[in-house]
Amino acid sequence: MTTDATKSATRRLADIPFAVTPIDTIKADRPIEDIDALLDHLHQAAQVELSTIPMYLYAAYSIGTKGHSQWDPGISAQRTIISIAIEEMLHLCLVRNLAVALGGADRIVFYDPDFITKYPSKMLHRTPPLTLHLERCSKDLMTRVFLPLELPAEKGAEPQPDEYNTLGQFYRAIEEGLKHLTQVDPDGVWKYAKANAPWQYESAYWNHDGGGEPVVITDLDTAQTALKIVIEQGEGVDPKKATVPIDPVNPRPGLDELSHYAKFKRIEQGIEVIGQVRNVPGDPRVKDFSGPAGGLALLFNAAYCYTLAMLDKLYAVRSNLNPNRTSTRYHLERTFIASMSGVLYPIAELLMTTSGSDDPAWDGACAAPTFEYYDFAAEQKAKGHRTMKEHLIWLCETAVVDFPELGGDNSVHWLLKNLPSVDDIPSDPPASRPRPMPN
Repeated sequence: MTTDATKSATRRLADIPFAVTPIDTIKADRPIEDIDALLDHLHQAAQVELSTIPMYLYAAYSIGTKGHSQWDPGISAQRTIISIAIEEMLHLCLVRNLAVALGGADRIVFYDPDFITKYPSKMLHRTPPLTLHLERCSKDLMTRVFLPLELPAEKGAEPQPDEYNTLGQFYRAIEEGLKHLTQVDPDGVWKYAKANAPWQYESAYWNHDGGGEPVVITDLDTAQTALKIVIEQGEGVDPKKATVPIDPVNPRPGLDELSHYAKFKRIEQGIEVIGQVRNVPGDPRVKDFSGPAGGLALLFNAAYCYTLAMLDKLYAVRSNLNPNRTSTRYHLERTFIASMSGVLYPIAELLMTTSGSDDPAWDGACAAPTFEYYDFAAEQKAKGHRTMKEHLIWLCETAVVDFPELGGDNSVHWLLKNLPSVDDIPSDPPASRPRPMPN
């Protein structure tokens, strides 16, 4: 690591080329007129949703609240950002539900090196350009990145020739494409929807500070409902109206919440107080850490990727609500959320209170989660581990030597041992429509 890159925790640790590139067939000035163009849009919609989650969680984790009173000022900003990250997880699943309903289940895979965002990253289909970073929380971060990302479009505003100005425009293009294709060939568009419904994510989210819930998509009406949740929770219904229904599907007077844009605006304005922020770097990489922090950061990345792999497996297992049988799907639905709060958060807390390096140039900066792709296949082979779960537990047991907080009852180690082993769950994927022949 160079001295210049470590003088300040607010500096970038690496100058990394943008890793995510748009699918060439997507053009903002062209209506969606075939199913494959629609599935391409959904693929990128899922990439965009996933790209926001680590970024938001990183900012939330950077707020120092552990061991403080529930009235500590940073609690409000942290809870607000986490509630948004959970809603982004919901949006990610809604997009994938729609892809499954359209017969494109094989078009989206979360645990994939080409799908997982590498930071810094240029936001897909966004004009003016916007670069996404892993960065500690600040009002300036709200102004530079979070607010522009969730920026509402003026009603009726047209996109640029090659790019969408906002996420709302992007999703409205998907909705218009769905309506057009349904009018032209409803049987062809929704050919797989009802048969593939058992493979869609359908369990309720536990988001005490936000709203919405998964929607099983079987036709145009349910697809529009899912898109409505994504659009309204993100930028809102109207740029001039800050609140949206807590339940966009069944809105009721008085039961409203702020849109993501409005929530970030409150943090920027100091209404939701940030409080103490940890001295952590921007856009960190595991290779930048030395000592115990390096192994702990690897454990975090492996746990993050394993969570994505559990979501992938969830979409390859049929829903089973038979009360007389153990439901593998039910176990996956519950434990992937437990992994987010019971595994990722505690490891992130340890990282952000551990020195990132013995190098004096770090000037006291701590390590931090990097949200990088972890190559289970290669690492399992190197260590002789049969399954991803076995390897993940080994990583945790290795880290326990330096971080005993990871072990014991109701610990990260305990929870990892109780996660399902995705390698041992047989896949029974939904039907997928044939891909077009290359030109």
